Amino acid sequence: MWLRAITILVLIASTTSKKLVDLSERGLKKEDFFMRIQSQINLQEVTDLILRKNEFDSFLDCSTNLANLEILDLSQNHLQRFFFLCKDEYNLRVLNVSHNKLEYIDDNAFNDRIPKLKILDLSSNKLSIVNETMLEHFKILEYLTLANNPINDGIHENAFWNLKALRYLNLSNVSSSYFSSEFFKTLTNLSTLDLSTNPISKVPSLPVNLEELDLSNTHISRLRDVYLPRLRELKLNNMQNLRELLLNDFENLTSLEILSLDDSRTLMSLKMIPYNDRLLPRLQRLSVSNCGLRTLDYNLMSIIKRTPILSFENNPWHCDCKMQWLNMLNATKALSRQIKCRTPEQHSNRQLNEIPSHELECEDDATMLHPVLWACIFILVVAIVLAAGFFLLRRPLGHWDIRRKNRDTVTYTNVDESSNDLVRILAANETVERNDE
Repeated sequence: MWLRAITILVLIASTTSKKLVDLSERGLKKEDFFMRIQSQINLQEVTDLILRKNEFDSFLDCSTNLANLEILDLSQNHLQRFFFLCKDEYNLRVLNVSHNKLEYIDDNAFNDRIPKLKILDLSSNKLSIVNETMLEHFKILEYLTLANNPINDGIHENAFWNLKALRYLNLSNVSSSYFSSEFFKTLTNLSTLDLSTNPISKVPSLPVNLEELDLSNTHISRLRDVYLPRLRELKLNNMQNLRELLLNDFENLTSLEILSLDDSRTLMSLKMIPYNDRLLPRLQRLSVSNCGLRTLDYNLMSIIKRTPILSFENNPWHCDCKMQWLNMLNATKALSRQIKCRTPEQHSNRQLNEIPSHELECEDDATMLHPVLWACIFILVVAIVLAAGFFLLRRPLGHWDIRRKNRDTVTYTNVDESSNDLVRILAANETVERNDE
């Protein structure tokens, strides 16, 4: 939004300005401009000076007369330094020195001679530090971008404190792993903040008046306790560590209209636990394309039904019974046309809306039953083998018992026979004794 506004502002300024001079892509060096070109042009009347895509390695205001200059574009040159030294105060409102070779900006570049500056583009340079005095004179600055500089942790915590009118701040790809809450402490008018493409793993403390926030391509895995009641757009594209998005974390984003999660390949699921039908009441666009989603939970129905624009293309969808509810609701027919099934095999490359509901079967239960069934069969086989082994081992023991019993019988018989003999002997003795008597 801000980029469009700036383009319109520049175009309006160009059409209403007294004089625009565009010397883009001329291969000019500073000597060509200051010694030859300016003798042919009355630079004192120029309000918009465009020197983009030339070969300037420096720019010194003392070499020319820029009394009425409001817009200066020195982008895509070879600038290593520039100065504003020779006039007490300039009317400069827009300064673009992006895509140069600036490593450091001293006090002779940004000073109290350009207090009317509203738009400053320092992106795509070689800046490694933003100290506490570098931006202190820009009391009415509204737009600032430091994107694509190897700043790392070189931003002083007070660097932005005087920028109380700032509305747009771009800190994308500055290699910072941490943003102190002090950075944004005084930025009460800040509405757009871009922290994308930085190795941060935690959302810093942010101004509550933010309306647009870009955290794309960061290491954040969860957005917990984020209180931004005025936020309208949140970008979480190409997230590397975001595997599961719990939408309940957005309960304080009551004004959110656009939520983008595109190209977050590790994102496997969207969840709402517990169910909350009042979540994201103003959402107008939800985009989760080119991610890792396999299914959509039924709890998301309230959000999906009331969101006018949905984008869920190019996810590895698994079309089973858990996706039936999408075909049943008229409000989601457009969404079901976007869902192209990857699995199971019988539905591969088919759109969800083309598959009859009775064909959307869940295989999870059967899949879980198979190993249980095989385990039961295995246990049964083992039990049968053990029983058979036990039976076979008992047979020789039985034979041994029979043999032992046979020996006992023989012994018993011998004893019995001996006893009978003893009876007969005793009986014979008694007979002899009676005869003697």
